[in-house]
Amino acid sequence: MMCRLCQKDRMLCDSHIVPEFIYRDCYNDDHVMMGINGLGNKGWKALQKGLREKLLCRDCEQFLNDKYEKPFLKEWGVIPFPRKMNAEEIITIKVGYPVVKLFILSVLFRESVSTLPTFAAVRLGPHEDRLRQMLLNENVGEEWCYPILAMILVKHSGEVVQGVITQPYVGRFDGHTFYRQAFAGVDWSILFSSHRNESFQRNSLRESGEFALIAHDWSRHPQIQAVHHILKQRPE
Repeated sequence: MMCRLCQKDRMLCDSHIVPEFIYRDCYNDDHVMMGINGLGNKGWKALQKGLREKLLCRDCEQFLNDKYEKPFLKEWGVIPFPRKMNAEEIITIKVGYPVVKLFILSVLFRESVSTLPTFAAVRLGPHEDRLRQMLLNENVGEEWCYPILAMILVKHSGEVVQGVITQPYVGRFDGHTFYRQAFAGVDWSILFSSHRNESFQRNSLRESGEFALIAHDWSRHPQIQAVHHILKQRPE
């Protein structure tokens, strides 16, 4: 079968769509997390691993792990997130621009080529092959190309929310498509446009590594609102 990254006929692995280390803050002491699916009496099922699918060959799995996953984990895992923030408050951090951007694009690429219903919203069209080439060539692109915003999710109390992974969500901004998904402690948004969008770029990840993270009320996140609605409809 064809590997979706190198596009060679290879034996495929059970590839994690979202890398397994992203789920670590979601597991309880028994290594189980709640997967919201809206089915059954509870509206959720217990999961012991993130979602996987036969997508990539072993060489490409190793390539993504070495080039993007390990560097992101090393860089992002030491960021001192505050425990509390007020909504709309902004903190500025310094990160490796290529490390963070290419990792986020690698997740989005895997979601786009996946056939699992969880990732059905991500359909990149001609951008899919462009991202594939960027990943293979370790080409990060300019900051206006696929700019990335990040918001820190906070409760009404101001407590910062860490252990949340949402389904990807597609939206529109100034007539252009963006994809949004919460994981690794923040809510990411990536804009797809053929030209610069100054409004979106105002607080996006910079080539210098400067990254402004905005606190956002988690109850306003569309996927979290949907989860709340599902669980509210279930019997006790």
